[in-house]
Amino acid sequence: IKVHKCLKIFLLSFYFLEWQLLALAFFPSSLLFSSLLFSSLLSFLFFFFIARYYKMSRKTTAPASSIPIASSSPSGGQRSIQTILQQEKEKEVTLQMIMQGIQKIEKRTKNIEQRIE
Repeated sequence: IKVHKCLKIFLLSFYFLEWQLLALAFFPSSLLFSSLLFSSLLSFLFFFFIARYYKMSRKTTAPASSIPIASSSPSGGQRSIQTILQQEKEKEVTLQMIMQGIQKIEKRTKNIEQRIE
């Protein structure tokens, strides 16, 4: 399975957030918690948009000679549809992994909030 650059960056920021949550467990303070959570969310968004910008800047237009010509055979059209479906499945898997990571973060923050109270 192909791992996207955005996912790698998300995982790095996720691990960064985990370390911040561990630090919070040893130094409980509502101001510290809110600043750590805010900074980690900002870092995640920053990395996400940087990765998105990098990905978009790497895209180039294909020269006229490399543009595929539609063939009359049905297999030519089916291959492109299969490729599109595969890319959509990969995107779906990536989004599911991101959602699971976000749910883990929410669960851990709730646990830490309960310990603080």
